[in-house]
Amino acid sequence: METTQKLIDQIILTSDVVVRTIPYLQLEIVFITTIVDLQRIEEHILKPLTERARIPHEQQTEPLEEWIANNLHVAKIKTLTSPKEAAQSLLDSAAVICSSKGYLAIDMHGQTRRTPEEPKADTSIRGPRDGFTEIIDVNVSLIRTRVKDEKLQMKERIIGERTKTKVLVVFIEDLANPRIVKEVFDRLDTVKIDGVLDSGTLEQWIEDNHWSPYPQMQATERPDKTVAALLEGRIAIMVDGSPFVLLAPTVMLSFFQTTDDYSQRWVSGTALRLIRIIALLVSIFIPSLYIALTMFNPELIPLKMVLQLAATREGIPLPIVAEATFMEIMVELVREAGNRMPQQMGQSYTIVGGLVIGDMAVQAGIVSPIMVVAVGLTALGAYAIPNYEAAFVTRMIRFPMLLTTSIFGIVGTIAFTLMLFAHLCTLRSFGVPYLTPFVQMAGPDLHDSLIRAPLQFSEKRPGTYWSPRKWLRRANQQKGT
Repeated sequence: METTQKLIDQIILTSDVVVRTIPYLQLEIVFITTIVDLQRIEEHILKPLTERARIPHEQQTEPLEEWIANNLHVAKIKTLTSPKEAAQSLLDSAAVICSSKGYLAIDMHGQTRRTPEEPKADTSIRGPRDGFTEIIDVNVSLIRTRVKDEKLQMKERIIGERTKTKVLVVFIEDLANPRIVKEVFDRLDTVKIDGVLDSGTLEQWIEDNHWSPYPQMQATERPDKTVAALLEGRIAIMVDGSPFVLLAPTVMLSFFQTTDDYSQRWVSGTALRLIRIIALLVSIFIPSLYIALTMFNPELIPLKMVLQLAATREGIPLPIVAEATFMEIMVELVREAGNRMPQQMGQSYTIVGGLVIGDMAVQAGIVSPIMVVAVGLTALGAYAIPNYEAAFVTRMIRFPMLLTTSIFGIVGTIAFTLMLFAHLCTLRSFGVPYLTPFVQMAGPDLHDSLIRAPLQFSEKRPGTYWSPRKWLRRANQQKGT
């Protein structure tokens, strides 16, 4: 059939491309066996069409296209006229019915689908236990079961010259900032790449500052966190084939907020959040401050502590800077080895390996016990940060800060901190300042910043993702209604 041949010409005819002919109806059905559900094709397409072919022609009063639409018990039937569109539907797990008049594409997804399970990278003690999967339709269903709002928008983009990956931009129409929504689509339309295999690839294309070590979009596996972001006026970007959803815009405080902060009482939520902030400071500053005080300003340390530190360093051949750098690298090696090993062995190896290496290093006289304590505190501080990317950046910042401190002392630590703070002040995520709500007026957000106020005091919608004027106008409109 001519239409079938035009369709085949659009793709490479491989062993899993099947063409089934129904001669009495002058139809041919094309599908790819490896990505469709063969049982559904047999029951819902081939069997009804074969039975139709057995009916005498004079008794077939209904036109064939109408009969297919009325008698094939399938959810999606799309009429196509272009062979190129039909070929794309074929690659999107559809069975294509070819006739002399055109094409009918019928969705027949058949790949194995992982059921939603608890996220491993973003766990919660009291929150929901379901998480996103690699199938975008499943992820959409997890969102829709939680947001039953007619204003929920899902707009599709196809990105990737070769992979033709489906990307969904999800937002609530009357809550999201239209300027930011437009900016998201403008950036997605500029992406020119052969393939998008994960949301992390897309994130690197559309972020504001490609040279900054800090993540400017938040990745999550949790549907509840995604819905909470949508209700705040943020935008979710879902990539087919990736269980991680990107949330934009993102501010720095977002990486220190978890589901448990809101599922528990405000006292517990505030305490946990403050502990994470302290963990951030400990992870960054403990090694540098130890080097600065012991090498350059020992007079700032109490005398008894100075004597104790001197006693613990007796016989240590390495300088303090080399000692700290050595231990920090050992900690990162143990951590990375634990991440790459099988899950059953990884945690045991991380704990046992860290204890054994630290103990053997002290007994061998390579490092001092106080250095093991300092490095252990920095490692614990990084573990307490709930977001993996933010924790990784925090760990990596320690090394240039160690170098600066070893050269300039406490002055170098302060200068490096000011430079880091200046960088964060200039960083933006889709136009929103990274240190909001502290660098722009967003009054309601202060109730959910370093502290988590009772929910009764956080009734107003966050103003972080709206400019100050628009936020004031919006607040006045809500107050008037």
